Amino acid sequence: MAKIAAEKPLSEAIKERRATPSFEDVPIHTADLEKIVRAGLDAPSGYNTQPWRFVVVRDREQKKKLRQAAFGQAKVEEASAVIVACGDPQGWKDGDLEEVLRISAEHGFNDPAAQDRIRKIVTGFLGGPAGKAAGVEPTFDLWANRQTMIAFTTMMWTAETLGYDTAAMEGFMEDQVKDVLKIPERVRVVALLCVGRLKGPDKPYAGRFEPARIVFADTWGESIEF
Repeated sequence: MAKIAAEKPLSEAIKERRATPSFEDVPIHTADLEKIVRAGLDAPSGYNTQPWRFVVVRDREQKKKLRQAAFGQAKVEEASAVIVACGDPQGWKDGDLEEVLRISAEHGFNDPAAQDRIRKIVTGFLGGPAGKAAGVEPTFDLWANRQTMIAFTTMMWTAETLGYDTAAMEGFMEDQVKDVLKIPERVRVVALLCVGRLKGPDKPYAGRFEPARIVFADTWGESIEF
């Protein structure tokens, strides 16, 4: 039976993480999986709208089908669990916003005027004239993608701090993933997160740009010193 993992510092996990090329055929402890998922659900989002949805795939047959939707990449089938991160651009219209406000009221954010202000901002920005004027209407998918990736990345780092190995994947055929997992048409599949234990040698460190190349001070192109 899988053992509950001990956590390591986030700074260490960030330094050591590599995209896992292959996974051992071992289960992930349910308590660890829950901790990983809940960490993502605690991630921030614009006005706490939480436009994300996640399908956790552990069933062997489902992973096999999902592998085919991911260009046959073996790691999808090998991983202990595959978290399929999705963004729902229209969820705020179908009850999410009101549920967010109800939950926030339970946690002390119960000023009717403040709640109504958020309601107007969200509905106006995403669905009303203000949103159209700001060019938001054509980019619902981008908005949902941005929010979802915050939660997705939080799950990835949580898995790494628990000692698991991960592979964040964008190589898949969205329509096929939707078909396998019965995901509604309007929902976008953002990324797949494979979680498990590394099999074989890890990838070598590929290096990163120095800050001087990609980080600027106050204005684009201005060198920064730390």
